[in-house]
Amino acid sequence: MHYTISDYIQDIVENALEAGSVYTTVEIQEQDGFLTVRVADTGKGMSPEEVTKALDPYGTSESKHPNRKVGLGLPFLVQCIESLKGEFHIHSEPGKGTSVYFRVPLTHIDAPPIGNLAETFRQILTYPGTHEIRIRRSRDKDSYTLLRSELWEALGDLESVGSQALLKEYLESQESALITEGVPQ
Repeated sequence: MHYTISDYIQDIVENALEAGSVYTTVEIQEQDGFLTVRVADTGKGMSPEEVTKALDPYGTSESKHPNRKVGLGLPFLVQCIESLKGEFHIHSEPGKGTSVYFRVPLTHIDAPPIGNLAETFRQILTYPGTHEIRIRRSRDKDSYTLLRSELWEALGDLESVGSQALLKEYLESQESALITEGVPQ
């Protein structure tokens, strides 16, 4: 179940990686009471019919999830965004990839919490495979960028216990810096 916006982001990135994306970009911007998220991938992409099916709660990919009768990730996201009067766009081309964009007002009474982005990034960055992931996170005028390949180079195998601990600490420090920047001490 999706309780936070971080859950939706992780689900979208996992879909991209399962679709064979070699390069995935995640952009998360928090500004003026809104959260804007864009995930773009170089996966197999979808036809217009497949996009319609992906947005249908009763439509799921038999090849991706055998024996599953429903696929709720994107339909739940769209329902959430509609209830908040936010924006949602999906663009996909077979053989080229998919881009998912959404924007939600964080001040809306029904807005879900953002969640633990540091943990979400750790999960995304340590997903098995040889793909590249670029994460750009900004809050007001402050930002940071992560490249999976650079983290791999600095920390080694991101799946090892030692690397996981260092990565967790680093990601938490980046998020903390965004939250405390510009706040009077």
